[in-house]
Amino acid sequence: MKASSSQSVKSASNERGAIIIIILLVLAVLSFLAMELSKETLVDHASSTVLKSTLSGNALCDSGNVLAKKILLADYEYSKADHKFEDWGKFNEPLEDISEELVSGSITGTITDENGLFPINKLTSTAAADANKTTAYRGIMLRLLTQLCDDLDIEDAKPEDFLTAIRIWQGENLPDTFKHDIWYQSRQEPYKSPKKAMVSPEELLLLYWPNALPGDVERLYYGTKDVKGLRDLVSIWATGPINMNTAPKEILWALPTDKTKRYEFLDVVNEYRSNEANSFEDTWYITVAGYVGIPQSNLPTLTLGVTSNIFRINITATVGGGEKRESTVVKRNSEDLNVLQRFAN
Repeated sequence: MKASSSQSVKSASNERGAIIIIILLVLAVLSFLAMELSKETLVDHASSTVLKSTLSGNALCDSGNVLAKKILLADYEYSKADHKFEDWGKFNEPLEDISEELVSGSITGTITDENGLFPINKLTSTAAADANKTTAYRGIMLRLLTQLCDDLDIEDAKPEDFLTAIRIWQGENLPDTFKHDIWYQSRQEPYKSPKKAMVSPEELLLLYWPNALPGDVERLYYGTKDVKGLRDLVSIWATGPINMNTAPKEILWALPTDKTKRYEFLDVVNEYRSNEANSFEDTWYITVAGYVGIPQSNLPTLTLGVTSNIFRINITATVGGGEKRESTVVKRNSEDLNVLQRFAN
């Protein structure tokens, strides 16, 4: 009897142990399933948030572009000159008002003038009627390159050789054309010059620049923290003339042919442009140049103007933790804006 009782107790103990193990296994499985379900829920929620932010960001960017379009078209109808004191130059102000009305999110933006930059594709022309204008553009670019090389401590490579490289790349048949073509074909990954107008400013990074040290081309293109490079000074979309109301100081400096007057010219032009009460129409810059003794003959007037038709609309929309940025280059005419290129991230 004692043996039988002992076996019964042992059997019951074994059964309880088995039941506990099964319960623990079930709890482990349920815990695992709960964790996986929680993960899926979090992923679904995050995906939903990202989707919502993306859609909201797209909507805000679209709204910003619509507003920019209205401002630019309204300005075209009434304005005789384009400058930073116009509504397009103050584009961010209405966007700030819109942001204050948003429950969660904000929108900021700018409209910049591409015509204030140097029209890089005006350096090459086969039309006899454009010969004088093309020569004037080349003079501006050579003076700009000379100053950039000096500011960026580029000593061995010559500015005139870089100008020649641009002209060959764009299709001019110059004495060094064959040498340039051979250099492009001898690269580790060979390529050819397109022999036509540039479609991206980054093409400047591909140019053959005789005697350039490693990094010279990149430094000339990107510039430094303190010195603007060609990336920020040229435009592939602008076709001229250069807008004197919006041109950066680096281009203004390169305009006078008399190098002894360039800094004086830059100062007087910047002072004039900083006063909203001044007139920015017609050829005010010729009169202002006269204040510092620069005659009209010492300015490339064929390449200069005060109106613009190419603009870049930059918009940043922030919703929750997401951010959407858009940059759109447009060409303005009397009836509409034509999109030339759009960048988004």
